[in-house]
This record gives sequence, structure tokens and C-alpha cells, in this order.
Amino acid sequence: MQLSLFTEPIHPAIAPTNLTSSRHPVHRWANFIAGYSPEFVSLCIQEANLSPGDTVLDPFGGLGTTPVQSLLDSFSTISCEANPYFADLATAKCQAVLGTVNPDEVFSILHQLVPYEGELTDIYSVDALTFLKKIIPETELRVLVSAKIRESEITTNNKLFYRLVVSTILELTSKSQTDGIYKAPTTKKKSYSFCDALLRIEAQVIEDFYSLPKKQNLHCDFIKDSAHVLSSQPASIASLCITSPPYLNNFDYAEMSRMELYFWEYATSWREVTDKVRSVLIPNTTTIPTSIKKNHEFYAKQLSFDFLKYVNPLVDELKIRRTQRAGKKDYYSLVFPYFAEVKKIFAECFRLLKSNTDIHVIIGDAYLYGVHIPTGKLTLLLLQEIGFEKTQIKLLRTRGNRWILSKREGAGTPIGEYWIYGRRP
Repeated sequence: MQLSLFTEPIHPAIAPTNLTSSRHPVHRWANFIAGYSPEFVSLCIQEANLSPGDTVLDPFGGLGTTPVQSLLDSFSTISCEANPYFADLATAKCQAVLGTVNPDEVFSILHQLVPYEGELTDIYSVDALTFLKKIIPETELRVLVSAKIRESEITTNNKLFYRLVVSTILELTSKSQTDGIYKAPTTKKKSYSFCDALLRIEAQVIEDFYSLPKKQNLHCDFIKDSAHVLSSQPASIASLCITSPPYLNNFDYAEMSRMELYFWEYATSWREVTDKVRSVLIPNTTTIPTSIKKNHEFYAKQLSFDFLKYVNPLVDELKIRRTQRAGKKDYYSLVFPYFAEVKKIFAECFRLLKSNTDIHVIIGDAYLYGVHIPTGKLTLLLLQEIGFEKTQIKLLRTRGNRWILSKREGAGTPIGEYWIYGRRP
């Protein structure tokens, strides 16, 4: 079967970015560039010809693009996200689509806030406070701290939604530009006062929440944990999988949320960011826990002979280049853990999918010290080894032209970003 998704021209709206989320109800409350658009999810759902009662699976839930859009399109969902902050906000967005939150309670509290007058050191650790003061004006931070304290008064079913709203205000009050998706304290941007930010997000939420029909008889299971916990789920419960794993050496998904991790005290130090967040994420950057890097060859045992035959030379070359490059980054230690963990999770997806159902994956290649890691083709190979059939891969776009600058000598061409399809027989 030749999917129409692969034969029709790719509209910019379904390109593998989340740029269009700012135009969509609920999605626009909290999103970031990594991921894909709501249009992509809807197109995959239409192609799958789902029936009422079917469930859409996403093992890398992020901020909820797949589950939120699936619910909006009237299908139940099951998703996982290991970053606790992302998982909480994605859950809140899903709850809003289902109509189980009360925006009036949230905004009533927020409009009553006065700045916190105590010592900020009574609230935050030295590491957290130092970072937060660099990127949020203290006048706004003190109001935000009052919002954090008042969270305890919010009714249980509204707590995550309250956290979502306050987190959006937190982002708008930040005076630091997002460099890529990292907060750069030295790069300034326009920031809003707490009051202006509150009015901005309130207008969006009220417009979206009260104009969308609330979805009934739908189920949303958003799991705040690594996708490995899917092993506890019964087999054959999903009718479609739409997902995008973290790209190899693209973004550190703990670092990109450090402001929020510190503000809400998911972590109180850089060490805790690693121990509590990075340790459960797919190992995709050199900031992963040292224990994984030291034992990276252990993960090679979880990959097939044919797969290793392809990647072993890449790992060997990266070991050589590490000694030749000034940074001496141990990129070689990422390759085996990354693909072994991705393989485990896609094997769970295979088990959870019903017979004759589809999987759609967005993934991008990487260049590590000028060594091309064809992640798209390797991910396709993993899906084939797991048992997916009728697999196809399509280049959606090239990205990352910075990699072909002279200072990135050896990269050759821009990185490819791919759309991979497979069918569970």
C-alpha cells in the first residue's frame, strides 16, 4: 500500500515543527518548537480511518501535541512523558479538552495576588534562585512566588491546570531570549509584567475553553514517567501511534526546562536536574548521567548484529575524533544507549498496537564531530527488526545549515529530517 501521505505534496503546516501550534486552541497555551504540528496528527488520524472508541498512542508525549489533538479529533489517547514538567502541562491541556478543569477558580486566585514579601532564600535553593534572578525581574518573580505558594489552595482537579497557567506567565515575564530552546540569561527579549502576562493567557484560555465542545466518553491516560512503563499496559490497546523521539544530540530536554524545573522545585540544583530528570530521559546528549556513558557498551548487547555492523565503525570514528577535537566530547558514548533505548520503546509500541495498525515517526539525523549518524535510516531498520512491515521513509526537509559552516568542517550536507511509516501486521 502506498500512503497518500507520502504521495501528496507536504504542506508547510504539517512539516516536522510545532510552529503552527500557536494558531490552535489549547495547543497555543504551552508549546515549543521541538515536535510536530497538530495538522500532522490529524492527517495521520484521517489516513488511519479510525473508528469511534479507538486509541492513539504516543510514547514521547512532550507537551501533548498528539494526545491533545487526538482528543480534539474525538479519539482516546495513551501517552508517556519522562520530563515531569512537560508531563504535568500536557496532562492539564488534555484535562481542559475533556472539560474537567475550572478556569474561573484559577484566574480568580491569580487576580488577587500580591508580591511575596519574605526572603526568596526561604523558598529556593541557592542554585535555583541564582538562575531565576538572572532571567526574571525580581518584582515579577515575587508575584510568581506568591502564585506558587497559593497553588496549595487550588482544588485537586485544577492543580495541574493552575500550574500550566502560571508557567505560561513565567515564560512571558522572563527577560531572557530563548536561544534555540535554551534560556540564555545574557540574551535579552521583550518581557511582560505579571499583570499583562496574566491578561494575555487568560484571554486565550477563556476563548478556547468556552468555545470548544467538551469531549465526552473519551479516555486520556497521560503517564508521567519513562515510556518503559508501557510494559505494564495490556497488549493490543492502541489503533495508531504518532510520535517523535528525542533527536540524537539535538536538545537537552532537561536543560530546556531548567527555569520551570527550578521554579516549581522539581529540582533544586544542576545535579538534581541530572539525577531526577536526565536519568529517565532517552540518552541523547553528552549531559546524560556519567553512569550511562561509562557503561555505553552494555547497551550494544541489546542491538542486533546487523545493526552493530553499521554503527560500530561510526562509534570507532567518534572515539578517534574525540582525541583530535578541542572539546573532547564523548559523543561515541551516546550511540549505543540512544538506539538501544529507542528500540525498547518501539518494541513496546509494537506490542500495544492492534493488528493492521500504523506507526508514524518523525526523526532527524545528526552530525557528531562531523560524523554523519543517519538516524532516520537506522530508526527505520529498528522498526523493521521489531516486526513492522510496509515501512517507508520520506525526507521532509533539511535543517541545521549551521553544520556546514567552516567551523563544522566535515559535516558535508545539512541534517535530514524524516517521516517514517510502518504497519504492525
